[in-house]
Amino acid sequence: MTGRPEPPAADAPAERLTVPLPGGAELAVFHRPAPAGAPLVVLWPALGVRARFYRRFAGALAAHGPGVAVVDLRGQGDSRPVPDSSARYGYHELATVDYPAVFTALRSRSPGSPVFLLGHSLGGQIGLMYAAGNPAGLDGILLVAAGTPHYRSFPGATALIPLLGTGTMAAVARLRGYWPGDVLGFAGRQSRVLVGDWARAARSGRFRPAGADVDWERRIAALRLPVLAVSVGNDRLAPRSAVDALCALMPDAGLARWHHAEPLGHTAWANRPEPIAREIGRWIHSTLAGEPWHAPAGGGHAVP
Repeated sequence: MTGRPEPPAADAPAERLTVPLPGGAELAVFHRPAPAGAPLVVLWPALGVRARFYRRFAGALAAHGPGVAVVDLRGQGDSRPVPDSSARYGYHELATVDYPAVFTALRSRSPGSPVFLLGHSLGGQIGLMYAAGNPAGLDGILLVAAGTPHYRSFPGATALIPLLGTGTMAAVARLRGYWPGDVLGFAGRQSRVLVGDWARAARSGRFRPAGADVDWERRIAALRLPVLAVSVGNDRLAPRSAVDALCALMPDAGLARWHHAEPLGHTAWANRPEPIAREIGRWIHSTLAGEPWHAPAGGGHAVP
């Protein structure tokens, strides 16, 4: 037989991988392989969102051709250990330890495949840091409902959501030793350093995480990779203005912007995945072919 290999079925089971980290921590990765040479998309979740939540989206995206891997962030979902007062990792450690370990493991399983990073919310913020430090290792960046948490990028009174919300979380985390989101019902249990980095970015708009020994903002500003940034209707945690503000941090990137106007909010888009999965598939194909991508009719725009 000849022709293009068939993509994996949308309901094909994902293979669970374990990626070890220094110090004994482990990251859980759920990988849907694709035919040899097909693109690989690695999805990094929002804070407190398990990798398994994206199962429907991963299946829809895989049906458009790429292999898809979804990662449980450190301490979330099936990753171990669950953070306690001894946890001392934040944005910097995830960008310089966790993300590289996962990409190294997956590249060894998909040699020769173009590799794309897909970040949702905080997963996209840290993803930009990783990409800025490893631009040669990626073929493009996908951001879905990922904006800066800076309160000034939020419209009107909604600016109080990131300002007061993250500030309160950081204060509780300092007193408790970690953020007890598993008890309080928001964002899962988290390292106090990670929550502190998030709150600092919300107050200042700067990516200056604790313990960083590099100028992340300068590196992000120098990114020249292709980027597709998607905002979603009725998203109070990453409104269009916050997504635009995050995109503005990388003026030299090959940016395409699309607003998916359906009012799905910050996470529900993953349960109604086809429109976004389809456009990501189209954008990846256009990017690899060196052809222009055009936003679908009914909203959004492409930026040259």
